Amino acid sequence: MNPETPSPARDDGLEWLRAIRRQMSVEANNDPRLMGQRLREMEQQYASRMVRAKKSLEPTAVNSRPT
Repeated sequence: MNPETPSPARDDGLEWLRAIRRQMSVEANNDPRLMGQRLREMEQQYASRMVRAKKSLEPTAVNSRPT
């Protein structure tokens, strides 16, 4: 099977995103640290376009036990 061709079981409409991720990985020589660095640089470059969600963590029973 050609790796560029999506399999029928995985045709969820996100192949365009996977292609971008594969390209970024190739450009970073498959180095996750370099990919992370480049993503952080892009995040700063496009800060005005970023959408931030509020953190909505709920305390667990372990955290709410009296000491």
